This record gives sequence, structure tokens and C-alpha cells, in this order.
Amino acid sequence: MEWTIASIEEESVYNLGRILADYARPGVVFCLSGDLGSGKTTLARAIIRNACNNVGEIPSPTFNLVQSYEVGAGFEIWHLDLYRLNNIEEAIMLGLEEALIEHCCIIEWPGLIEPIMPAHSIYIQLDFQDRNSSSLSYQRMITIETSNPIMAFFADCTNNLIGR
Repeated sequence: MEWTIASIEEESVYNLGRILADYARPGVVFCLSGDLGSGKTTLARAIIRNACNNVGEIPSPTFNLVQSYEVGAGFEIWHLDLYRLNNIEEAIMLGLEEALIEHCCIIEWPGLIEPIMPAHSIYIQLDFQDRNSSSLSYQRMITIETSNPIMAFFADCTNNLIGR
């Protein structure tokens, strides 16, 4: 299954995160890719904020590598930023293999760990289109690709809430 969503404003990214939060459960992995500034952390924060009631500040895990958050349903969301890692062994040392099974994971810069990714991961690519144009507003394109059966009704949810 694949969806492409065009979005100019950050609010649409937040709305997408609100929808994706409904799919957060143990074993679900959101893989966020895209250039710096494309909205990966904004999307991750929106998923976390909506999945975890009463969560406070949601710092970027850029320097800590991992932040974890309790979900009321009795599991954790792990938010990881793997940009600074050099190899897959460093990711494994973080406890990632167990986390991929026991928790919901939101992984920014997942390319390094592709060999250990679960088959039903949810890949989200955030890109800017026409970045070199003279326009000051760049259109953000978000592509979601997965074989995860929990996403079967995703398209119905996004049509109304994201503004397509």
C-alpha cells in the first residue's frame, strides 16, 4: 500500500501525526526519512503527543539518540534519531532489536538499520517539491509505504483530516 499526500503547512503534518497515533502499538515501526527540516521531528512529536495523553515536553532525540514515552495502554513509544550513528552495531547496543518487538518505534534516519527492520514497517518519506523555485512556500510531499495490514483503512482517515 502506498499513499502520497501534498501538504504546504506544518498543521497538515501535525494532523497526519494525529491520525498515525491511532496505529501506535507494540511492534509498529514508523520509519521517517527526508532532508533536514522536512518535518520528521514534527511528525514524530505529533504521533507521540496524540498517543500519550498528558505528555509534557517532547525533545528531539538527536543527542540522546532515544527518548521513550509511556502510552496509557501499557507500552512505550521509543523515538529514535539515528543520524549520528556510524553502524548497525551501535543501534543494536541501544536495545533496538527488543524495542522493535516490545514497543512502538518512531525512527528518524532509519537507513542504517534497514537489515533488522520488521517486514511490516511503515515507511514515511518527507520531501520538499520545487525547493529551487522562486516561491517562498515549498510544497511538502509525504509518501507513506507499508505492507502492514493495520493501515488498510488509512486512506479513508486521511481524506478528511489532512485536507486532500
